[in-house]
Amino acid sequence: MFTKVLDRWLTVTTATAIIVMMSHIVTHALARSLFHAPLYGTNEIVEYWYLPIVALLGIPAAQLQKEHITVTMAIERAKPATAVVFTVFACILGALVSIAFAWFGLMKALENTAIGSTADVSAVITWPVYYLVPVVFVLLAVLYILDVVAMFRRRAEAEEGQ
Repeated sequence: MFTKVLDRWLTVTTATAIIVMMSHIVTHALARSLFHAPLYGTNEIVEYWYLPIVALLGIPAAQLQKEHITVTMAIERAKPATAVVFTVFACILGALVSIAFAWFGLMKALENTAIGSTADVSAVITWPVYYLVPVVFVLLAVLYILDVVAMFRRRAEAEEGQ
């Protein structure tokens, strides 16, 4: 249930960000062409807000939908029990790396908050979007752990059925 709601939320949020970004860019282009008055900070808003939202939310969405690139050469040739061990190891490693990225992202977000980070030469505020990095990577770590739990549940159910 959690994964279905999360998948729906990620899909809707990402699609909304893409639509808003496209509308913003089209409005900017029309205002610049027709009225010689471009919208202030459009490039910075696209670069520092819309694109990170779309890219970062795509990471857990791909994990939920099992659309990451995987190399299954070792798992396909291994016995089922060995394949489970490899998969669990990979999920735990993925969770640990995700937690490390989340920690680094949190430190960077706190640093950018402290200095009031803005886009390059404009006054467009950028520091809040940095908090998306730790949120996304903690979420990804949770998804890896849920994959391990689901794997053990399926294995337990298969053993009970025999």
